[in-house]
Amino acid sequence: MKNYYSCLDKFVQRRIVGGLRIFFLLLVMLTTGSVASAQVLPGIEAMIKEAEVYRNSEPQKAYTLASSALTEAIRQKHEPSMARVYRFIGVLNFMMGNLEVSQMQFDSAYLLYKKLGDEKGIAASLNNIGVIHQEKSNYSKAIECFDQSVKLKLKLGDTVGATSGMINTGTIYSYTGDNINAIKTFDEVVRIASMNKDTSRLIDANINLSTVWINERKPQKALVLLHEARELSKITGDDYSLAYCYNNIGGVYQNTFQNDKAITYFNLALALRDDLGDIAGLATTLDNLGKIYIRLNRFEQALDCFFQALQYNQQTGDKRSTAIALNSIGELLIKKKDFQAAIGYFYKGITIATELGLRQDSRVMYANMVMSYAAIHEFDSVQVYFAHYNSTSDSTWYLKAKDVGDYNAVTEEKEEDITMNYWFIFIYGLLLIFVAIMVWAMAKRHFRQNTVTGES
Repeated sequence: MKNYYSCLDKFVQRRIVGGLRIFFLLLVMLTTGSVASAQVLPGIEAMIKEAEVYRNSEPQKAYTLASSALTEAIRQKHEPSMARVYRFIGVLNFMMGNLEVSQMQFDSAYLLYKKLGDEKGIAASLNNIGVIHQEKSNYSKAIECFDQSVKLKLKLGDTVGATSGMINTGTIYSYTGDNINAIKTFDEVVRIASMNKDTSRLIDANINLSTVWINERKPQKALVLLHEARELSKITGDDYSLAYCYNNIGGVYQNTFQNDKAITYFNLALALRDDLGDIAGLATTLDNLGKIYIRLNRFEQALDCFFQALQYNQQTGDKRSTAIALNSIGELLIKKKDFQAAIGYFYKGITIATELGLRQDSRVMYANMVMSYAAIHEFDSVQVYFAHYNSTSDSTWYLKAKDVGDYNAVTEEKEEDITMNYWFIFIYGLLLIFVAIMVWAMAKRHFRQNTVTGES
């Protein structure tokens, strides 16, 4: 089952490289607001607020300020303040692609909140930990964390806060091909957000729901939701969300091959993100714009976009997005038939993705390595990277992480979903056979050429 939201962001999953790229970045809903703020020392809270100003534009500076806040909280042995800072630093590490460090920070916050009996803090930390599991493709654990977080928030009467976990759950359903439950979940978020007049969450829900409709190959429905989110963003003065809308509208037009419209909206997103100093957002949109230029055979413009994106990602310390940019440059070099140079960029990207434990990202780059080595007839390397590619096989197409009563019954929708899974297996099998035949044919041709040379 192919995902079609390759150029989108504001979705919980971040961008995945290559032809199977999912987005975008899509922004993770890590709530960084004050948890049990009455208990946090005023001086510590002020330091975190200052760090938050630099979170998107200068994450390293934000990290330095937050580290000072943590040192002070530990010096005073004030556990509520320590927990607050641990969560904030966890978010920063997540943004920079340091998933393992981020998880340790969130785990530390969770344990402190458990010790303090702070259910609000526990719920927020569970949501954060769930996002980490989601990034690692541990979807069952992610769903479990999100569900616990939602239940705690509903128990506390925080229906608005509960929707953050619901949005995260919905994105997992969408990512694993369970669009029926994804739509149900996002519709429920829209209902709660509308009832509470929570415009910000309504914008988030509309953007994420539009992504599901793209998966369902209904771009017009997606555009309606994105235009609604765009207007709400303008009314509320939420320029960050407005930039997301511009980027994602451009993504819809890109997926429907309306290239001129896509370029227009990507440029709108770039201009706004430049005004906001949103370095990470600029990198995302530049990568998307580069893909359009490749399609139009404007390779030099594409390369310029990718190198700018790489520079921004390195500036923010975002390792995962750096790997994505390296892959994009490699794919462009394949188009230009510069396979040796492409291999160098893929190798750098794979090194980062492997270090971070990013299976999906590595998988796409392994496939690109196979194509590149096959093109230059280095078949031993083809076998090596094809083995790596198979080792990252993802069986999550069958994941139904949460049993929902009315979904267990065999419905017309479920039968259609199962049929789609069978078709995916069939098409995937054909692809593997095709690659094997291609490698065999090229090896045979190479052998014959060597034989003729020897006879001569």
